[in-house]
Amino acid sequence: MEWLAKINSAIDYIENNINVKVDYEQAAQIACCSLSRFQNMFLFLTDITPSEYVRRRKMALAASELLNSEIKISDLSFRYGYESPEAFTRSFKALHGTSPSKARKNGKINDYPRISFQFKITGGHFGMDNQPQFTSYKNITVKVEYITLKESFKFVGLGNKGMEPFENIGIFTEKYKQTVTNNMDERINFGMYTNLPNGDDWDYYMGVQVKDLDAIPEGLTGFDTQTKRFAVMSVGANSMSELVGDESGPSGAMMTAEEYTNNVWMPEHKGLAILDENGNCGKVLVDGKIYHTGCFEAYPKNCEEAIKMQFYIPLK
Repeated sequence: MEWLAKINSAIDYIENNINVKVDYEQAAQIACCSLSRFQNMFLFLTDITPSEYVRRRKMALAASELLNSEIKISDLSFRYGYESPEAFTRSFKALHGTSPSKARKNGKINDYPRISFQFKITGGHFGMDNQPQFTSYKNITVKVEYITLKESFKFVGLGNKGMEPFENIGIFTEKYKQTVTNNMDERINFGMYTNLPNGDDWDYYMGVQVKDLDAIPEGLTGFDTQTKRFAVMSVGANSMSELVGDESGPSGAMMTAEEYTNNVWMPEHKGLAILDENGNCGKVLVDGKIYHTGCFEAYPKNCEEAIKMQFYIPLK
């Protein structure tokens, strides 16, 4: 695959310049794409930004050199581009959980291997259950993959009835999130549609995935989707405003990805929209399977570091 060769060449450039200032514009040119597209693609593939990858690789290489030579820590910090030993130590601790001097003494470090992009991804600290597919749509790249949970997806959240549009997002985060912390899946916050998103005629809940529905806090609503398998559409960005928009309006990569999900991916399955007996949960019947058109939207827990939005389409 040509794009694999190009992005691996970009990684070659990064690795060859790891001890000097990496020019991400140059890396993007080698990958034959814009800087924004390169950063987004890298984020999709690795769940970290290129700059965070460089930092982790520097600290992995520095730790190896620390244990296998008598180089001074101050010299090591300047060798890897840090202006002071203190800044180097902070970065070192972030990966290895200890200071350079203690790591040299006890010989314990965390490795972070070079990443290479193949038919499956190796290196780093992540894994996938299937080979993702990438689709270009307008100015974004969408990653499509499928996941299967061990148990059905359960959700607890706050609805939007009687509120201004999406006011429930802030209210849930401020008032309710801590009350469900012990029961929640720590990885992600979810937004959930519970009927067809046609015009203003839809309900939106903000909440979290939970382990069970035994103790739902007062004021919140719980759902068991009875679904374990999901199609996941992912889109990344370089900043939160680029992802979701800013004070000028709710534009950005997330809106474009949602447009792709609803207007391209779903229609390609040639489904028929239906509702359940309660008028909830917009669904599409495709080859005997049920697809919910009201996707779950997920922010990864580390979205400040890896700014990404995922649309979970339940599959029955």
